[in-house]
Amino acid sequence: MSNNLKVFINKTHSGNLSHEDDKYIFNYDKSARDVVSLTMPIRSASWNSKKLHPIFQMNMPEGALKETIKHHFSKIQTMDDISFLKLIGPYMLGRVKFEEIVDIKDDLKLEDILNSSKQNLFDELLERFAIRSGVSGVQPKLLLKAHNKTTMKFEHYIVKSWEDNYPNLALNEYFCMKACSYANLPTPEFYISDDFKMFIMKRFDILENSYLGFEDMCVLTARGTEQKYDGSYEEIVRVIKDVISPQNRKESLKIFFKALIMNHLLKNGDGHLKNYGILYKNDFEDSYLAPIYDVITTKIYIKNDIPALRLSDGKLWWKEKTYKTFAKQSCGLSNAEYEIILEECTEAIIKTKKEIEEFIVKNQNEKVFLENLTLCWEEEL
Repeated sequence: MSNNLKVFINKTHSGNLSHEDDKYIFNYDKSARDVVSLTMPIRSASWNSKKLHPIFQMNMPEGALKETIKHHFSKIQTMDDISFLKLIGPYMLGRVKFEEIVDIKDDLKLEDILNSSKQNLFDELLERFAIRSGVSGVQPKLLLKAHNKTTMKFEHYIVKSWEDNYPNLALNEYFCMKACSYANLPTPEFYISDDFKMFIMKRFDILENSYLGFEDMCVLTARGTEQKYDGSYEEIVRVIKDVISPQNRKESLKIFFKALIMNHLLKNGDGHLKNYGILYKNDFEDSYLAPIYDVITTKIYIKNDIPALRLSDGKLWWKEKTYKTFAKQSCGLSNAEYEIILEECTEAIIKTKKEIEEFIVKNQNEKVFLENLTLCWEEEL
């Protein structure tokens, strides 16, 4: 397989990526108008790196998805980074794609995924859609298009399951995302399957006829995926202030701070650099913080789990004083704004706990797990 890839932005050829002499080399096309990343402005000189550039790493498969793809193709070709990108390149999150984008018609229906009685439906979907799923993360997940009878349109979704060491991860994420939505955080449309085995989330990077630019905080801080636990929440704030459009900056800082508080209350120790990102259109006049995603209670699996990133030079569940200082000095929030956020987050937890109690009445098999989940949420600031 060729070690040279064409790079497209919304179906327009933007440049070429190659791997030569142990270096990854990206060159913009002479006619390129749009950047592949905010960290890589258009220039005549090459963008060279010993490792794959962070923007191209961003959607590289990990875990079960990566292994499935390797299983299918490793016998006929070496599965290096370029090979992976060539296979999944037309089907990735965000507007940057590799090779020609192919619009494939599928016959899937959303209700069939949500209501299926098949025991191994996710495994079947993984086999079918693995090479069309340019999405990162260790958790088993894939990208697919399914018909939504409510909107009467084919919509794009991310479907997640779990591995044995993280039981009931779909239920965990479903109720954590419920809590975030009750806290008035922007969240994508999401569902859980009737058997509670799959969490389904509508993609937020797609417009009617094009893709939004999406870059996570690993890319925007010039880090590779393996460095997603490096850095600090102060660093994310600096990126928000530098990159997000002025008209959206204040609201984005509020959203980010509220997400940090929800991570504390939900005991989500996986709020790393890849779990925050920005969205933008081609003209960059309207960039904003992406909706909240990938929120789970990690404490239920790792008893003494700690936050993913540093705050005030430490990784621990911080005291209220630390959050209050961060809100004021880094995020520019007033005392009144801070108090409102705290109240909204606390009320969201209470509301979600009540919903879980009602859920347990009808689903007794999930009682032990969900009661243990809410026990993780007992600690206040």
